Amino acid sequence: MTAMRDPAHDNLAELLRQFMDESPARATQEDLSAVEQMVESYPAPVPAVRTLSTIKTLMVATAHHRRRRIRIFHSAMAAAAAIIVTVLIAQHGRSPAHRPSVTFASILPAAAWESDNPAADDPDFVYFTSEIRQIEAQMRDLETGDTEIRGKKTLDELELELLAMETEFWKG
Repeated sequence: MTAMRDPAHDNLAELLRQFMDESPARATQEDLSAVEQMVESYPAPVPAVRTLSTIKTLMVATAHHRRRRIRIFHSAMAAAAAIIVTVLIAQHGRSPAHRPSVTFASILPAAAWESDNPAADDPDFVYFTSEIRQIEAQMRDLETGDTEIRGKKTLDELELELLAMETEFWKG
């Protein structure tokens, strides 16, 4: 009769070969087999029947206690949900409280509303507007083929500069 190969030992041998060379893997597997034989030759004592019975009783009592706590928790959560729903339904019937609304006047500074020309009074706005107009003029000159271009920039460079200026303007 031929001895059947244990797939666990084959898997162990394959695993050991992934981390070690062939000879150290084989030696490690032999050491592990020797340890298994020693453990099998000295079996652990069997616990007394009374000990097993006590352990089982404690497990049942613990499970019962845990189920009771979960039941109490679920009851408390259901009661809390019922109270919350009741309060929300009661609040729904009342008229809504006056909430302050946000207006554009509260967002912009007072100086912007008092000025006759807010665009001219904001230095950032004036700077960005003049830069954008200068770049647009240079782009028109390039498109029309005007030979005298201020700064001698290409159309692509001017477009990138215009895009950067517009982005910076909206960032603030």
